[in-house]
Amino acid sequence: MIGQTEPPDFYVAPEETPVRWWEPLLAWVIVWLVLLALLPNILDKLDPVTGDEPFYLVTAISLLHDHDLDEANNYANKDYWEFAPSCQEMNRPHWGDVGEVPINNVPGILAPGLRNDCVGLPLPLDALSTLPPHTSQGTIRPGQYTKHGIGLSVLIAPAFALGNRPLVVVFLAALAALVAVNVWLLAFETTGRRFVAWLSYALMAFSVHLLPFSFLIFPATPAALLAVYAWRRLRLSARAQQLNLPYYQPNGPFRTLVIGACIGFLPWLHSVYLSLSLFLFLYWALGGRIGRWLGQLFSRQPRPQTEFKQTLGERLGKIFPAGWSPLALAFFFMPVIILGALFVSYYIYYYGTPMPNTQDHAGFAPLIEIPTGLLGLLFDQKYGMLIYGPFYLLAFCGLWLMFRRQKDAVETAANRSDLAWMVVVAGPYLLIMGDYKQWWGEWGPPARYLVPVVPLLAVPLAHALFQLKGWLAKIFLVVTTAWSLAFSAIFMYNPHVMYNWQTNNPATSLRWLEANVPFLKDASLGKYFPSYVTHLTINGGQPNVLAAMLWLGGALSLIVLLVFFGEGKTMQPPTYSPQPGIRVPLGLTNPHH
Repeated sequence: MIGQTEPPDFYVAPEETPVRWWEPLLAWVIVWLVLLALLPNILDKLDPVTGDEPFYLVTAISLLHDHDLDEANNYANKDYWEFAPSCQEMNRPHWGDVGEVPINNVPGILAPGLRNDCVGLPLPLDALSTLPPHTSQGTIRPGQYTKHGIGLSVLIAPAFALGNRPLVVVFLAALAALVAVNVWLLAFETTGRRFVAWLSYALMAFSVHLLPFSFLIFPATPAALLAVYAWRRLRLSARAQQLNLPYYQPNGPFRTLVIGACIGFLPWLHSVYLSLSLFLFLYWALGGRIGRWLGQLFSRQPRPQTEFKQTLGERLGKIFPAGWSPLALAFFFMPVIILGALFVSYYIYYYGTPMPNTQDHAGFAPLIEIPTGLLGLLFDQKYGMLIYGPFYLLAFCGLWLMFRRQKDAVETAANRSDLAWMVVVAGPYLLIMGDYKQWWGEWGPPARYLVPVVPLLAVPLAHALFQLKGWLAKIFLVVTTAWSLAFSAIFMYNPHVMYNWQTNNPATSLRWLEANVPFLKDASLGKYFPSYVTHLTINGGQPNVLAAMLWLGGALSLIVLLVFFGEGKTMQPPTYSPQPGIRVPLGLTNPHH
């Protein structure tokens, strides 16, 4: 029986216990209530929806009204007026008078899709009464079809039918809260420390990269939820296989059904998420095997094999991942096969090819441009992740801590396995987005294309928060948290500020600070932040190479200093002992999350 083989004896923290049933619920309720409290201001200021948002709503209207995807009649009938602001709303003083500087904090936006049947309104409504459709190119069927993925429209259609745009945003906020729950669970399963879990959760849930997209009708937040849930559950499965604990397989039939549905539905949100699905499937197939191989590589002695009677499930483990019962395998493959077959059929029916259509978007730059795109996603003053959330540098410190050899060989193997699969799953997607000609996402908040994989950084962030105990790390955490939350507060106070466009002006947020903070009035902040999208007028139309080099060099230097001077006494993550002689990582003892 399995008791004949004991996993390594990890450090045990008696004060820590497995996840209590109410903790994930509490984590979800807190974030959702905060988002609901912020929602009225968001709906008031960002009305009508802009960017790609209205096109997902029009597709949902077509599904609800016509039960089809042909949107020609919906645009002809101006069905988008269903979610446009009313005449009464537009009649308020200064409605839509956002302005360029100081970016007025007023309701409404002058954007395409407004009503022009309002009597006496002194606004250019006639010119804005038509919403130009985002029509797909290359379709072989008669009609007019969206170039965007239809998965998000399918998800939000019931909410739109019941409560128009407000209920759609309430629904998306609920999904964002579930993302935060998975961040909490990832951090706790990584370290076993509740303080680390709650801190990681608060930092990530209320920072710029996840918070604004909680309210926007983009596929980013649903994709983040599907990706982080599938990766987290597959990680626990791989860890059980690595430790030769098939009887502690954390994913029963229902959970494997959800994992399969996550992997199968991701490409429906956007075809670029197909890369996430493919490598999540690879994680399912090889995660445990590679984990066991790493365990043997870093152990001084070969790991003994568990001895037990071979059942059908264990025999299938020679082909499929160990510990997955035939029923669990069936539940996993069912949504993957069904959703995958429908995805291929969709493209064959509408485009005559099983491959996703590549004609509808900006296309890709030469491969040599990938570093520029990746650096821009991190450091660009309008769209860079680290500009608006510098505490994420701690996650990069955590990546090094995960790679570094630990005192316990099994823990070294586990950390490096996690690191490897983070790179395998997220890496190809990041390379694709770095090579995309419009990697910044055009009209939208910062780091739009990073949102689907940002929650995975909860693992290295938790490692850093758990291990870096020195004064330097604490000062850095306090300062960068204050910086990040300040931008979040500005964006929630005046959500117009979080939008940027590829103009020659500095970032909207920097110009807002100059206009509203007296001592920054003549600071010319745009000179001190890199710009990878355009050459700014404030820099004479020339690339600001010095700022780019200083920010990159400063970030690398801080990572080195934090890792080598910020570390306190290192302890192994705690384990839980379900029965004498058997100790397993805390993550494998949470069957209900």
